[in-house]
Amino acid sequence: MSIQFKTVRRAEPGVVGGGQFKYYAAIERDRQVQMRQFIKAIWARSTVNMADVYAVIETFLQLIPEYLLDGRPIELGPLGKFSIGISSTGHLLPEEVNVYSIRNTRILFTPGNELKDQISLVKFVKVENDKLVLPTDVEPGQAA
Repeated sequence: MSIQFKTVRRAEPGVVGGGQFKYYAAIERDRQVQMRQFIKAIWARSTVNMADVYAVIETFLQLIPEYLLDGRPIELGPLGKFSIGISSTGHLLPEEVNVYSIRNTRILFTPGNELKDQISLVKFVKVENDKLVLPTDVEPGQAA
């Protein structure tokens, strides 16, 4: 398995007219796995029927926001942890901090060590004009 990437051109941030353009590697994201496809893959690797897999995933998706809205992080072992994060306005005095100080909430996901270890084995394949380019022997993070 490998992750496809493409070359993208980006302007220099904050410079009128774009400044000096540079080229970067960017993940090719057109191969998204849909929920039904994911459920079929689980079903094919297990002893339960597809309806049961679907029911468990649906329940999982309902429970995540329920626990998060109660302020409870969800630890999922090797997968990782879901939690709620906030950003707030700073105040000079502690008694000035109240519910109106909170500006934004977001869902945080922290991958587990096992997932991080598996992802560290990633291989990359370059795509140009919808055609794969033969991979080189250069490891990720090394100069070509």
